[in-house]
Amino acid sequence: MHISDRKKSLNRTLSLVAVVLLLLTYLAIVSRVYAVNPMTFYILIAIGALVSYNVYQIFTKKFRERDQMIQTPFPEAWRAILEQYVEYYRALSDEQKRLFESEIQIFLHETRVTGIQCEVDDTTLVLAAASAEIPVFSFPEWEYDNLGEILIYPNAFSKDFRTEGEGRNVWGMVGTGLMEGVMILSQPALISGFKNDNDKQNVGIHEFAHLLDAADGEYDGVPRAFLHHQYIEPWLEAMHREIQRINTGESNMNPYAATAPVEFFAVATEYFFEHPEAMKQRKPELYELMCKIFNQDTGSRFRNALKSMVNYTGNKVGRNSDCPCGSGKKYKNCCLKNARQYAMEV
Repeated sequence: MHISDRKKSLNRTLSLVAVVLLLLTYLAIVSRVYAVNPMTFYILIAIGALVSYNVYQIFTKKFRERDQMIQTPFPEAWRAILEQYVEYYRALSDEQKRLFESEIQIFLHETRVTGIQCEVDDTTLVLAAASAEIPVFSFPEWEYDNLGEILIYPNAFSKDFRTEGEGRNVWGMVGTGLMEGVMILSQPALISGFKNDNDKQNVGIHEFAHLLDAADGEYDGVPRAFLHHQYIEPWLEAMHREIQRINTGESNMNPYAATAPVEFFAVATEYFFEHPEAMKQRKPELYELMCKIFNQDTGSRFRNALKSMVNYTGNKVGRNSDCPCGSGKKYKNCCLKNARQYAMEV
């Protein structure tokens, strides 16, 4: 996902080009000063060089911090959580485990995880990050540029984000409108999804699958950003056949998958990562298509490189916005105090 020499090289190249163009423009403006006052000209040149250096440092900050993060020892307590809860992690080789851990560190350094009327403990923090990394572990170019913050709720919540009253039957949601770029996860549902390795359900992976679905600009159950064009029609046919089988009681897939194509893809993603052996045996056609989806590297390198230059890490709830808990207070004066991000050791 985040660790890619090609992305880092592109970031440095674009940053250098931008700084050189900026410096040349500046020199063209101040060059006329030389004839009037050479000393002032040389002072302006020194200032321009200093500003250019600082601009380059700003543009390359994101990847320099990622390099530092890779060198930061992974917390042993976090490793124990991955070993205990995450079957996907346990199945990795030692080298892959180290890479997965580095991805977790980078994700949590750049993504805020905030407890809404609850505390974010290490288990919640690590499992939220694992939910993000599992679907995209094969894609070093991938960036969750449509996510900046994860809100953790103490239990189920309503579609309008309420934690009290009736209608609280939602365990996970990708925000829309004012909550665009924000994910909401129920703390007990997140943890429960990793406790049972073979139940084919995982709310964290489910919600991140929605973000992958939307990478092409639409929530429609067709992950075009991850699927070669020639496989789109077979995917649609397989999806509609399986939905029909669910509706007629012939499928053991979660019935929620039949409510909409967008939910079918998310449920299939849960199934694929939670119980791949069963999917391969019982639904070989669907399994093969899921393999094609999650083994295609589809990063948009140029777009991501430009965003990295301004240290973009996704949308977050504004500090001065109303707190999602409904207290009526500003976010910075309420639940934002429960936010956690991973900091580098210095």
